[in-house]
Amino acid sequence: MRSLDIHLELGQEIYVGQNKKPAEITKIEYHEKSGEVVIGTTQGSRRLFTFSLAPNRNKHNYCYE
Repeated sequence: MRSLDIHLELGQEIYVGQNKKPAEITKIEYHEKSGEVVIGTTQGSRRLFTFSLAPNRNKHNYCYE
């Protein structure tokens, strides 16, 4: 993989935790001081890239290069 572009939006379904529980994104925050991106979900907050994308259900298009 050479690059990865991810489009996240409020209301999008993702999977969180070891058991891959479905959760909905409720907010996206950027912390300028640490450079960290945190997403709020219906299952709690988590740092970006500590979740799995839900399968494409024709609502979103994901492009992996």
